[in-house]
Formats: sequence, structure tokens, C-alpha cells
Amino acid sequence: MTAIRSLFMIARLAFCRSSSAKPQQDQTVTDKGDVNVVRFEEMEYPHLAYYTHLQGPVAVRVKLDEQGKVSEAVAISGLPLLASPSVENVKNWLFKPNASKTALIIYNYKILEGRCNRDSSLFILQGANVATVLACPPLVNPSSAK
Repeated sequence: MTAIRSLFMIARLAFCRSSSAKPQQDQTVTDKGDVNVVRFEEMEYPHLAYYTHLQGPVAVRVKLDEQGKVSEAVAISGLPLLASPSVENVKNWLFKPNASKTALIIYNYKILEGRCNRDSSLFILQGANVATVLACPPLVNPSSAK
């Protein structure tokens, strides 16, 4: 739970920094519980980020239309090789409309250490707005390890 709180703090700092550089017409997006995901789309760990072993959080600010569809999505923090796929992914989500017509989605990309019996990534939506994308290291072929 501490890691998730750290992600929210990073996202809030990034949001404050990005919003202070331009005239303020957007409302502050928080994690106060008014984000309700109706439908989300899973995603694979981005290939180039996986092969270059990039990991970390990405915060995406989402604007919603009256029906809860994403009308705009902007990465407000995170590495570009992780941010761009996050923005494209969240554009396919559907939310229950809220009063602010906004949402903050935190993606957390992590490549697991050790051994896995899985050769693909795992997407987990935690709570209303934390999407964790996990990947295992490449499988080792036992016959080539001799």
C-alpha cells in the first residue's frame, strides 16, 4: 500500500508542476474516490520498454465526456516509452461520469525478477485507478543452459 501512495504523490507533484506552467482551466484531479471504471482494456508490457528493461510509474490525466468516454488523455509524468502506450490504452476505457469529468489513472510498470512460468505480461486493475502491468524476464530454455 505504501508503494501505491508513493505513486499518487508522484502523480500529484507532476500534475501540480505541469498545470502551473500554463493558465489554469483544468480542475485538479485527485484520487478521492470519484473515479469509477465501467470497462477497461488490458495491455501487454510495451515491447521496446520491456527489452530495454524500463520500469516505473506513469500518471495519465483523463477528460471524460457526458457518457464517460475518454475525450482526452495526457501523460503528466512518466518515461515516454511507457507513457505513450498508457495514453493509448486508457483511451479505450469507459468510466462512470463524475462531476469533474476527469480521472487520474496511475500505471505502474514492473519487470519481475526471478523465474516465471509465463512468457507474457499481466495486467491488474487495483482499486479504481491503479493499473499494474507486470512482465516476467524472458524464459530460459533449459536445453540451451547446459
